[in-house]
Amino acid sequence: MRAQIVRVGAAIAAVSIALILARTEAFASGKESCSTTTTDVTSGPSADGAEATCDAAVDGPNGAKAKASGADADATSEAEDGSDATSTTSGKDSDASAEAFGGSDAQATAKGEDSDAHAEAEGPGGSMAVSSVKGKDSDTTAEASGGSDAEATVKGDESDATAEADSGSMAVSSVKGKDSDATAEAANGSTAQATASGNDSEAEAIAENSDSNVTALATKGSTAIGSDTSPPTCTPRHGGKAVVTSPMGNCK
Repeated sequence: MRAQIVRVGAAIAAVSIALILARTEAFASGKESCSTTTTDVTSGPSADGAEATCDAAVDGPNGAKAKASGADADATSEAEDGSDATSTTSGKDSDASAEAFGGSDAQATAKGEDSDAHAEAEGPGGSMAVSSVKGKDSDTTAEASGGSDAEATVKGDESDATAEADSGSMAVSSVKGKDSDATAEAANGSTAQATASGNDSEAEAIAENSDSNVTALATKGSTAIGSDTSPPTCTPRHGGKAVVTSPMGNCK
């Protein structure tokens, strides 16, 4: 009988410890979120430092939404003048910030430790900026103004993507791989697209003149640089591709 009592007591103790550990883990991995249309709101910080901030008090109604999860994760959304801003982040020390002004839309999503996503869109004319990163130590930045569209995307570790568009233009940058970079800049009604894949690849597309179209593609550690003001550069490596199309010439 005594042995049975001991076994029952041990089982109860084990269950109690499991419940305590589960409760502690849930408490430690806090999640914070906020949503507002006409006020400024902050949720957190949680026990592990996660914090969500939503600002929408200026010239509303606006739409500001933010979600943060992970130790010291930070999500910030700011919307003014009838705009919408959404930021979502998950992962230790990750950050997502979305800023929208003048009837624009901004979306920033960061997933992964030390990842950083920033999206900024502003008028006049209403712009769209989308910044999305999934990977460790990676960064994305999308900035659009004057009725433009900018999109920056990263899937991979230690990579960067930047897209900047102004004055009715479109800029798209995309990275899929490790230690790679893609930069797209467009202005004056032009279009720029930069795509980098594989490890250690670099793609850059710069379009400054009206109605210009510049694309750059780099794979497997290659380099592709194109613009509408200087000749292109294509340096293929490791059996990869380096391709540029631009008003100043093409190369591959």
